[in-house]
Amino acid sequence: MDTNNFKYFLLLFFLNFSIFTPSNLYAEEDLGQKLFVEKRCVSCHVIGRGRFAGPDLYHILDKYSDEEIISWIINPQSMYKKYSKTPINDGYPPMPNLNVNRSEAKLLLSYIKEIKKEIKRNSKVRISGKINNFTTDKFLDNQEIELMALLADKVLSNKKTLIKNGNFQFSDLPGNSAYKIILMHDGIEYSTDKFYFLPTENEKKINLTVFDTTQDKKEIKTDSVHLIITYDKGSKSITVAEIINIKNSSRNIFIGSNDFKEKIRKINSYSLFPDATSLGFPHRGEETFVVSDNKVTDTLPMPPGNRRVVLTYSIKLNLLSTTISKIFFNDIDSLTIIVPENILSFDIQGLEYTKKETHIKELVDEKYTTYSIKNIKKGDTLNLKFKKYDIFLNTKSVVGIIFLIFILTALGFTIFKKGVKK
Repeated sequence: MDTNNFKYFLLLFFLNFSIFTPSNLYAEEDLGQKLFVEKRCVSCHVIGRGRFAGPDLYHILDKYSDEEIISWIINPQSMYKKYSKTPINDGYPPMPNLNVNRSEAKLLLSYIKEIKKEIKRNSKVRISGKINNFTTDKFLDNQEIELMALLADKVLSNKKTLIKNGNFQFSDLPGNSAYKIILMHDGIEYSTDKFYFLPTENEKKINLTVFDTTQDKKEIKTDSVHLIITYDKGSKSITVAEIINIKNSSRNIFIGSNDFKEKIRKINSYSLFPDATSLGFPHRGEETFVVSDNKVTDTLPMPPGNRRVVLTYSIKLNLLSTTISKIFFNDIDSLTIIVPENILSFDIQGLEYTKKETHIKELVDEKYTTYSIKNIKKGDTLNLKFKKYDIFLNTKSVVGIIFLIFILTALGFTIFKKGVKK
């Protein structure tokens, strides 16, 4: 991670805006098991339940030495080179490098050794669940719910069952598969993320919350927006993390609107600075947004409660000063801008604000300032003006400026002498 990205993540944690939500499906105290999930071993391998995306690890201890297994985990390419074959096991994809260090690899090896003692080979699994029903349909009884078995992105099989008294169950399932639960109600798909069974896990309990739909936008509100700005001296650009907090105060899922020419529904749009480049969506897939020159449109139906949209982008600064502008598409209760003012001279034009210094102990070498703006209305314009200090702090720039001053002074002195002689 480069210095600029490191600062960016520190700022996010400082503000308690965690982009990545940890999964609660595999919460265990055992560090080896956590690594088995965090390093994505679970997405390719099982232990004693048959082949999956990668080979079953049950017999790996019989086939390879401890040191070879550690080498497999740390650097698969070294093992492919050793055996002069990629992949070694026909019918499987090559193992990717998972960025595991040696101590982590040893913990994973110990986990495989210990868990093998507890494994009942070829054991089946079960998925049971409950519908948290906020619809007008009592329990959604006798409605079909679907279980999809997956290998990577390939659908292996589909099963359906009926909801009874708000509950559902799928039994006698193979443990060497990924699964996904899908329920359709009132034109909306309610589904889980793809999930996996751990080697000793025999049952998962899944909850799905279902709502009635609405196209009434009056309960959709933008609570706050944060612009966290850092400066990259290498590219002479600012990097912005824009965090937008939206709230649906109704008891219905907001499905937005579309015209007959469009297949997607527009939930809400957020303004962009026209000069923004390298637009990214750290918290979810880019395909869930529609991007144009001046806005980003969310397309995922919004259930009751809060939603956070996180955008990252860069803007190239001019040599001396740069002004960027955008027009807001929504009323916003509060806008906060955090900027390092020992690197950038910064000014807000057109909107009233309050200003205070922000001390971040992790970034003691930079002086951050917080600008706060209240009660922004739809149609208001935000103008931000930046000036770089580094042009004056850069050694080459300083030498160049001194040399230019010397030349201009010498030229002026020569012209003055000629004028005196005349």
